[in-house]
Amino acid sequence: MRNDDVALVHRALADDESAFAMLVEKHQKQVHALAWRIIGDFHIAQDITQETFLKAHQKLVTLKDPHRFSGWLNAITTRCCLAWFREKRLNVQLSENVDIATRHNDPYSQYLVGEQTKAATQELREIVKKWLAKLQESERTVITLHYFDGMSCEEIAVFLGVSTNTVKSQLSRARQRLKKQELLVRSGLDDFQIFATLNEATKTERNIRINVSVTKENGEEIGKGTGGLKRTDAQLGLTDYNFGWVGNNPFEYLVTTFLGTSMTPFLLKYPTVVGKTWIQEGLWHSQAETTLDGHEHIQASAEVFPMCLKHKSVLSDAVPDSQKNGHTHMTVDGKRYALDFKRDNPVNGTRYLWFANGIGLVKMRYEHANGLTTEAELFEYRVPGKIEESLPLQIGSTYTYKYHHVYLGERVIEKWRVTENF
Repeated sequence: MRNDDVALVHRALADDESAFAMLVEKHQKQVHALAWRIIGDFHIAQDITQETFLKAHQKLVTLKDPHRFSGWLNAITTRCCLAWFREKRLNVQLSENVDIATRHNDPYSQYLVGEQTKAATQELREIVKKWLAKLQESERTVITLHYFDGMSCEEIAVFLGVSTNTVKSQLSRARQRLKKQELLVRSGLDDFQIFATLNEATKTERNIRINVSVTKENGEEIGKGTGGLKRTDAQLGLTDYNFGWVGNNPFEYLVTTFLGTSMTPFLLKYPTVVGKTWIQEGLWHSQAETTLDGHEHIQASAEVFPMCLKHKSVLSDAVPDSQKNGHTHMTVDGKRYALDFKRDNPVNGTRYLWFANGIGLVKMRYEHANGLTTEAELFEYRVPGKIEESLPLQIGSTYTYKYHHVYLGERVIEKWRVTENF
């Protein structure tokens, strides 16, 4: 059956309308049954079935894997049902005296629809986040890679270094665990189509979390924490970070790879076109002028990376709020530290980042205005290699960086692990 779908999809993409008609005939009962189960009204489900196939015909070119046509069709059906629920709710909330036709053309009503859609998507995201939190980390990883990143069980197995049967077992256990606990899943979203529904939203917005640990080469811990980023169609930027340090002077550790990268909140703006320049405020109110400066081959400990995107930021005029008489203070974990700002300020200077397509950050060099230079390179990594982006940061990805710490005077190991990306 799946092979038949593949052949029909290819024929339909070649403008064979009879092939798409055969796909409609083959799957219309499945689509109607799903819509009827979600909506609870036979006749409305018929309308949604027609809308589903109309959208499927329009978007068929976006289907990446024809083998998954049936699941893709179910995802479109579910989205149409959710849109119907949102529209029904909006109709109740707006005045009963407003003519329906006018309502649909009124800019304010369209604004309300948009806001309601955003609210519904965010509500759905929070529900899924709550579900994912109930899973073991291994199950959460395979669920996210499968439903949000569209990876097959075979692809996930290669990435994680486990057998395909292990991945299938983890997916099955995760589904069963959630179906036992969540009424919404039990009541009709078969085969976990709610994840497929959210997949479209995550294409335009991703919330990412990274765990970071920093140690000396002998294994002695320096610090650890987490960082959050948001990826949209327009940009990728830092939203928060929270670190704890071991030792007497945490200021020295601001030049670690992750925090050095995070001196500017927006790492990338899309599309990533060489020559693009933007101005933003960096750490300590500095001004940062960032340019996508070209492509270079980078030799790192991990391997040679061809055609890496070169990212250059010039940071200047950094002045912390607490500066006084050339000194400033930092409070970390409840302790207050006095610092000579002119001597210790690592913010002003020029920072270079190199990103390998489909992998991420492979090298950082920070030429500080105080004459010191921090340089880090990728030592080891594990990524799916599926998404063609400068910094994909898919869940389960790990990065290990190695560098000589200019303040500590010794080599440092820093590890990133992506724990959330949806």
